[in-house]
Order: sequence, then C-alpha cells, then structure tokens
Amino acid sequence: MTDAERQPVDVQDEEQGLYSKDYWDLVFEQLAKRKLFKLGLAVLALLYATAIYAPLVANDRPYVLEAIDLKGYWSALRMLRPVANSALGFLREGRDQELLGASSGGGAGRRGLTNLGAEREAAQQRTSLILSYLPPDAPAAGEQGPRARIAAFTRLFERGMGEAAAGEREAAEATFGEAKTLATALKKELVAHDPAQPDAGGIPLVAVRSHPLRESISPWEVFFMVLWALVMAWPLWNRALNRGVLAGDRERIRRWRKRKAAGVLAVSAAGALLWAWTVGSGGNPYDSAPFKGSITGGSMLLVKAGMSATDPDSASLPVWPPLRYGYAETHPEEKFRPPTWRREEAELDGDGRYVHGARAKAFKAGPERDYVPPPTPVEIREGERRLNDPWRRMAGTDEMGRDFFTRMLWGGRVSLSVGILSAALLTIIGVVIGSLAGYYGGRVDVVIMRAIEIIQSIPAFFLILLAMAFTDPKVVPPIIAIVVVIALIRWTGVARLVRGEFLKLRDQEFVLAARALGFSDWRTIFRHVLPNAMSPVLVSAAFAVAAGILTESAISFLGFGIAHPGASWGSLVNESKNPEFWWIQVFPGLLIFLTVTCYNLVGDAIRDALDPKMKV
Repeated sequence: MTDAERQPVDVQDEEQGLYSKDYWDLVFEQLAKRKLFKLGLAVLALLYATAIYAPLVANDRPYVLEAIDLKGYWSALRMLRPVANSALGFLREGRDQELLGASSGGGAGRRGLTNLGAEREAAQQRTSLILSYLPPDAPAAGEQGPRARIAAFTRLFERGMGEAAAGEREAAEATFGEAKTLATALKKELVAHDPAQPDAGGIPLVAVRSHPLRESISPWEVFFMVLWALVMAWPLWNRALNRGVLAGDRERIRRWRKRKAAGVLAVSAAGALLWAWTVGSGGNPYDSAPFKGSITGGSMLLVKAGMSATDPDSASLPVWPPLRYGYAETHPEEKFRPPTWRREEAELDGDGRYVHGARAKAFKAGPERDYVPPPTPVEIREGERRLNDPWRRMAGTDEMGRDFFTRMLWGGRVSLSVGILSAALLTIIGVVIGSLAGYYGGRVDVVIMRAIEIIQSIPAFFLILLAMAFTDPKVVPPIIAIVVVIALIRWTGVARLVRGEFLKLRDQEFVLAARALGFSDWRTIFRHVLPNAMSPVLVSAAFAVAAGILTESAISFLGFGIAHPGASWGSLVNESKNPEFWWIQVFPGLLIFLTVTCYNLVGDAIRDALDPKMKV
C-alpha cells in the first residue's frame, strides 16, 4: 500500500483540492492567491511584533545582571536609622492623639498601627537588600557576625510592633529606641569594601544575580507576547493539529475553528496569570533604569554571583537587549543628533562638537562671533556603542537626546493599539445599532437613521478634536479617551452597512422560520441574521483600523493626544517642525504611511474574497 493510500481520504482530497469546501474555505483560498494581501499581512505582522516585543528589543535594563550595588547597599544601610526613628515618632505622637488607645473608638489606633506597618515594610525591604549582599557569617563569629547583627535589628523592630499592637506604648518606645541605637552602630560596622579604595577596609560584599528586564514586564505585556507568538506560529501548529489529532477530517476541522481561537486566548491568559503570580505586576516604562549610569559611574560593580570583588576572575558581563536605550532615557548632550549612519552630519569629536556640516560652524570661533558654546562631551554608558558607531543612533535623537528608534518602537504600541481598539469598539456599536434599525424598521429605523445623519453632517475630525479638548488627561488616560471618542463618532458607517444587510435578509425564509419557532428577537438578530450580514462589516473594520491610526496621529500631532513622556507616531512627528531635523518627520511618517497602506491592501483583498462573484 502506498503512502497516499494510507492517508485519510480527507487529507488526500485536501491536497488535491477535491474536498467539499464551505464558505470560509473559499474565502481563504481567494486570499491565498493575492500576493499583495500576503505582503501587507506580513508587514503588519512584523510591525505588531516589534510593538509587542519592544520591551525585549529596546530597553536600558539588562536581561541578566550579576553585580554588587554599592550605592543601593549604602542607601539601605543609611536608612535603617530614619525608619526606626519614624516608628518611634509615631508612638510619641500617640501620647496626645491616642493613636494606640481605645478612647477614640479604635479609629486613631488603627491609623497608628497602619503607619507603623508601613515603616515595618520599609525596614523589611532595606534589611532584605542588605542581607542579599552580605557574606555568610563565619562560624566563630557567633552572634557578632554582620548577618546576625541585621537579624537583631529585625527582631527588635518586630518586638516593637508586637508591643505597639498590644497597647504597651512605653515598652514599644523603648524597643524602637534600641533599634534606632543599633541602626546607628550598624551604619559604622557594616561599611562595604570599595575596590576603588582598597586601603579603607570594610566588608567584602557578595554579588547577586538579578533579571531587571524580566521584572519590568507586566502580565498584560506577557499576554500579548504569548498571543502573538501563537498567532505567528499558527500555520505550523494548526497543520500539525489538523493532520494529527483531527486526522484530516474536514468536518472536525471546521468545528474546531472556534476551539482553536479559544485555546489561543486561554493559553495567553494562563501565561499572563502565571507571570503575575511568579514575577509580579511589572514596573513603569517611563522610569529610566539606573543600571547603565551606576555601572559607568562605578557605584555598581560587575561581579559574578556568589563572589566578591576581591576574588580573582570575578568580573562579569551583563546580557543586554539588542537596543540598549530606555523609552525615556535621555542624553541631553546628543539632542537632535542625526542618524549616525550619516557620518557627514552626525560625527562628533571627543568634546561633543560636530565635525562636519552647518552645525559644526556654530562651535568655531571667529571675528564675527563673541560667544562659542562650551563643549559637552557625550557620556558613553555601559552597554552602549561607540560615539560615532553607525548603529549607535539609527534614527537619530529628539530634543532631549532620547533614542528616536527606541521611541518609535514603543510609540507603535500606542498607534497600533488605538487603531485596533477603536475599530473593534466602533464595529460593536455600529453592528448593534444597525441590526436594530434594519430588523425592526419603522419608527426605530427612522429615529436611528436621523441620528446617524446628524452625526455625519458634522465633520468627524472636528468633533473628535472638540471632545479631546474637554477631556482631562488626569481623569481619563489619553489613549482610552482617543479610542472611545473615535468609536463614538465613527460608528455610523458600520451601522448603515449592517442596516442595509438586515433589510435584505429579514424577510428571507430562515428568518421567518426562526420567528415561527418562537425564537426571541435578540436570538433571531444575533444568532441567525447577523452571521449572514458580517461580510461587509469585516471589510469596514479593516479600513477602520487604518482610519483610527491616521486619526490618532493627527490628534497627537496637534497636541491633543499622547503627551510626554509617552509617545505615539503622531506625537513623535510633532517633536520638531524644523526641516533641519528631517528624521523627526520622515521616520514616523513612513511608519504611518506603511501601516495605513498595508491595512488598505488587506481590506481590499478581504472585500474581493468575500464577494460571491469572485468564487468558483
């Protein structure tokens, strides 16, 4: 028996194109024939991938860092005394305010314990950081070792908290006073050894391994990272699933379409929940991480985990992302620097002065110049490329010296998200309202259509600007406001399309049969009529994404959208209107043009594929 004979009949038919095809099989077949559709889809997939994985590609936090943070250790050690002093101060204030007494009904006492709890949490954070760098106590040291001394401070603080909770105010004051005295002594006893001052003595600290970049990623980001990885790998695992588990059975494959989509969402959600449970909620992307500056300045020593700086061969190297700049990291001395691959415009000397071009003349003294700007040397931080490396600033910098390529990667998250979310929201609104108008007709249809005509009679962009002008960004985040405003104003086109389809379908036999069987109007509308009216809606949604991106870009360009320190492609274009800084307008503008063009290509292909006249 040949291999072809051993295969399931449906698999052989699939390969020969002889199996029975349903509507969506024909649609996908038409789309697969269009090269422009596949090209546009590939470009969009790449753009979304760069936006979703931007934290892993462009970041000033390393993947892996083995180091001793001398500054962080000293700061934690120095703050032990203020923490104990603050706890003691809360207790002393309680003499007048009765923070721990029962005469006030317990409310003031609970507030006092809450304040003490905050100080205890601060003490725990500082002692944990100190202990992470301290070497193990020598066996002969007994209770006098550094770790034992820190443990003694922790015990005193916990004892004071227990006494405060029991209402023993005087005993708690005495205990926190002991903790304060011990913290003063620890500040002198636990001075760290600094390799830059080898004769000063001190305790040789031990390096720890950390993952700063991983700790900055939020569960939502993990959800979309997993989701996009599964979507991009869909052709591989989908084919394996169809041939293996489903054995090439076309009917089972069709029934499993929704299950596959639900499975992708479930796996992504599970990954996000697992991340939140094991790693945490992530950090603020607007915060510039201190690692590069600390390593460059010498306050953070690169040492292998478990070793001290005095050990031989203890030097380590961090593992950095491909682009080692933060979303909000600034280099003021490189403000408005052109892309470094244009050597004739971007080359700097050791003093930070331009070597070629018109900007170089501003730093040259002459009889007609009374003042020459002082030099501002560029700081080359840890992990960064050389000053005039062509890859140092691939897209130049903005007015604050932030890497423009990094800003575009992160800004794409806002622009692409606004396009998708606004299109989804306006489609939902338009489908619901258009379904009601087309199904019920009569007065309902008249009222809805008059409302649509009123909204469409006013230019949509001016309505959006008006709404954004009266939206407080402190109350409603700009990205949410933009999405909602676009959806509330541009749903009318979808509603009219759905209404027209419903007017065509509502008197057909399957609708009359649903009514005769006693189905409710909502079930008839959304379970029977709407699935047959979705073809033009899908096309309109594809074009709505492109329109949403253009609208957001225009709003942000005019200053009503995303503001500093955030970024979107539209707001980046607005960083400078000076033609001398051409890269500010060119690169984000090209991304907007490319994205909108690809969405239009995809929308055209979907429109033709859903047209029954195009099917054989």
